[in-house]
Amino acid sequence: MPGPATGPRPDHDLMGILDKLRPQARWKHGDPMVRLEAVHSLDDSDPAVFSQLALEDTDARVRRAAVGRVADVDTLAGVTRNDADGGVRDAAIQRLVGLAGAEGGAAAVGALAALGRHRDLATLARSTAPEAARHAAVAELGDAKLLGGVARHAADAGTRLLALERLTDAAELEAVATNGEHNDAAVAALDRLTGLSAEQLSAIAGRAKSRAAAKRAKALAAAMSAPPVEAAPAAPSYRPADQEAARELCGRMRDLAAGPDPAAVRDGYAAARVAWVELLADADIEPSIVADFESSSDTVRSALAADEAARAETARAAAALRAEQAERVHLCERVEGMGPEGAADALTEARTAWAALPPMPEAWAGALERRFEDACRAAERRQAQAAQARELLEQAPSVVDDVEKLTAEDYAAIRGQWQGLRRKWQAILRSGDVDAALVARFDAAAATFEAHEATVREGKQRQQQDNLDRLKGVVAQLEARAAAESLTLKDADQIIKDAKLAVGTMGPLPTPQDREDLTVRLQAVRAAVQPRLDELRNAEEWKRWANVQVQEELCTKMEALLTVADEDPAKAAEEMRRLQEKWKPVAAAPRSQGETLWTRFKAAQSAVYEKCKDYFSQQAAERQEALKKKEALCERAEALKDSTDWVRTAEAMKQLQAEWKAIGPVTRGREKAVWERFRKACDEFFTRRQSDMKQRKHDWGENLAKKEALIAEAEQLAQSTNWDQAAARLKALQVQWKTIGPVKKSKSDQVWERFRAACDAFFERFKHRDQEAIQTKFVDRDTAVAEIEALVPDDGAPMPDDLFNKVQAARARWLQGPELPRHVLTPLAERVNNALLTLVTRWPEAFSGGDLDPESTARRMEKLCAKVEGLVPSDGAGAAPAAPMSPAEMLAKQWREALAANTMGAGAARQAEEARQRATDQELRSAQAAWLRLGPVPPDVRRPLQERFDKAVRRALDARRRPVART
Repeated sequence: MPGPATGPRPDHDLMGILDKLRPQARWKHGDPMVRLEAVHSLDDSDPAVFSQLALEDTDARVRRAAVGRVADVDTLAGVTRNDADGGVRDAAIQRLVGLAGAEGGAAAVGALAALGRHRDLATLARSTAPEAARHAAVAELGDAKLLGGVARHAADAGTRLLALERLTDAAELEAVATNGEHNDAAVAALDRLTGLSAEQLSAIAGRAKSRAAAKRAKALAAAMSAPPVEAAPAAPSYRPADQEAARELCGRMRDLAAGPDPAAVRDGYAAARVAWVELLADADIEPSIVADFESSSDTVRSALAADEAARAETARAAAALRAEQAERVHLCERVEGMGPEGAADALTEARTAWAALPPMPEAWAGALERRFEDACRAAERRQAQAAQARELLEQAPSVVDDVEKLTAEDYAAIRGQWQGLRRKWQAILRSGDVDAALVARFDAAAATFEAHEATVREGKQRQQQDNLDRLKGVVAQLEARAAAESLTLKDADQIIKDAKLAVGTMGPLPTPQDREDLTVRLQAVRAAVQPRLDELRNAEEWKRWANVQVQEELCTKMEALLTVADEDPAKAAEEMRRLQEKWKPVAAAPRSQGETLWTRFKAAQSAVYEKCKDYFSQQAAERQEALKKKEALCERAEALKDSTDWVRTAEAMKQLQAEWKAIGPVTRGREKAVWERFRKACDEFFTRRQSDMKQRKHDWGENLAKKEALIAEAEQLAQSTNWDQAAARLKALQVQWKTIGPVKKSKSDQVWERFRAACDAFFERFKHRDQEAIQTKFVDRDTAVAEIEALVPDDGAPMPDDLFNKVQAARARWLQGPELPRHVLTPLAERVNNALLTLVTRWPEAFSGGDLDPESTARRMEKLCAKVEGLVPSDGAGAAPAAPMSPAEMLAKQWREALAANTMGAGAARQAEEARQRATDQELRSAQAAWLRLGPVPPDVRRPLQERFDKAVRRALDARRRPVART
């Protein structure tokens, strides 16, 4: 038989080459940051990848991220036992807790129990996780305090009672009965307590947070207390409503006794027992009903006890299994706790010891075998990682040297080397403690490269963003062009080409999603335009075929012009131009016929042109003459364009425009230039005129606003009574008015009339300001007089209540009124005196002894007259007034007084005289004020006293006005 082939197999080599060319998965990349990003971007279709990364990846960050995606309980348990990083272990525990709280989390609950995470199990039992997970967590708990905490605080009643059934510690049972806030657990814990005295039950009743537990404890304490011997028990009162409620509870308990689901029976039993205890605490129940309920309750308790016994048996079996597995579990834990130092020998010993153990039952051999193998692989991996870390630490000085040798001047050339060295340095830092001097050297060298790298990264991001903005603009333009209603064949064809070009020249973009979005939009543009492009192409082809007939007709008409040209060259030339214009829109035709027809049309056109050549020459001369005329008009317009005589120049420009229209066409090719020149000159003038008009309107508007502000202020001042200040301000406004420029002619007179009217109104009031002030004061005084007169009652009316106070108040307002001239004030005072005299005369008893008593008032008037008379100088008292002196006599008298003053001392005499006069003036003013405040007296009494007082006042004033001697 021929031996096996020794040469290479082509198929095998081809597969090896393909494997090398196949792109590597990103989660296998050498850079841990790439692997970390891959973990976040992978979907859940391949869970083995996450398990492999969680167990075997060299970077703790990657393992921690992978643990968050692992759903295999055994993998998470292995990571918790074997991973060297505390953060990874914590993440694995949190993941196990999350899986335990989900549907089907029993395996995770078992793993947490095997890891000794009993507090996590207690937290799970107290939560709102699925019922199976909560009950499984309670089944794994053995600590009395944790079970008591679940019984007190669990959110579900069944979980609370299940924990209570597993609780045997009396102290924790009493704590549940006392501190439990849920009635079912508190009452059930109280029922589990045996051997309590009445005092202990009373103490529990006083401390219990549950109302039902407190009632139950009180009832049990009362039942244990012996009834008094003297008092006969009172006959129970069986109310029908209470008996009906008790029978309903008995029915519920019988239904629970036949229930198949232990969890539902446990929940219902707790609720029924709580309701029964609360009912017995408030009502008397017939003994037969009580016996029926207790019988059904015993049946339920027996069923629950049997279920708990089955659970306990299952727990004992699990404990026996754990004891049977203890040696192997201990060996697994020993391997899981191995450090990297000396791990090889210890691992060999562990494998030898494992092989020497007796065979395991198939029921649990697989799990322990996997655990032991995982622990061995983890120990080998830790050993390899330690060796790799030592090797990396040894390379630290060389890496720093290599980094320092790089030059940052040409960063693009050394970028790849720098990134490779940086990744290697990061691996070295994760391997263990690095010399601080090496770290400082590397950081100092890395700062420069990182700055260049940041610049490159920013430039790349900016380029990508600019590219994205450019493409978005291109796509938006294409979308707008594609949506246009009047899309031509040329436009549609160009849109398709531009869309293809945009797809092919996208360049780098910030994210793959941006590229995908732009591609989708460009494809949508192409999909929208392509049907219209096909339709336009078909329409263009039909249009070319239709143009053939039109071109033949135009050729015939052009050939017919040969005859017309002989008779009327002008008409032939005009018709030839018209046919040329008609040919342009129908010039497109099928290539096979288009060339022939165009040659025919061109030949006929040339023949017509030859016959009209003389006409064209004459027409050219006329057009040249018209060109000269229009150029002359341009020069005239350019000479006027800078004028500021707006009205005359505007009329001249309009005349030039009329002349322009009257001139015929100019030489072909010069029409646009000469017209643009003329129009530019006209536009410049009229633009300047419009700007000037706009500026003038603006100035008019500002001036109008200023003048209206002055008008508003003047109209406000026109009603002012602060005469001097208002007059000064109005004069200032008049000066300011003159400084403001003109306004629009149609509003000039209107604003001026308003301003002048406001000023005239104020100054008219200003001339009569004294009369106006007197009138205002008179109104105030007259109002006070009217108020006093209003107090005078009709004949036969009774005296008003509180008349004296009302009169005094009205009189006080009269006395406090403003000062008036005597000729104005006297009639008002007479009216006041008459009104007050009427009141005093009508009801004298109301004013007797007061300041309005006429007799008292008369006496005060006499005293005031005497007082004023005493103010008159003694040399004139009682003597008749001296006869008027002549100027010479008066001068001689003053001379004598001056000589007398010089004898006594001029200064002192003059000061004494001035002081005497000031005192006299003060006394006189005081007497006049007191006279005005006097009450009423009869006219026959008041008149002589008034004359006497006025006479004395005049004499005192005359004496005051006598000249004082001067030195």
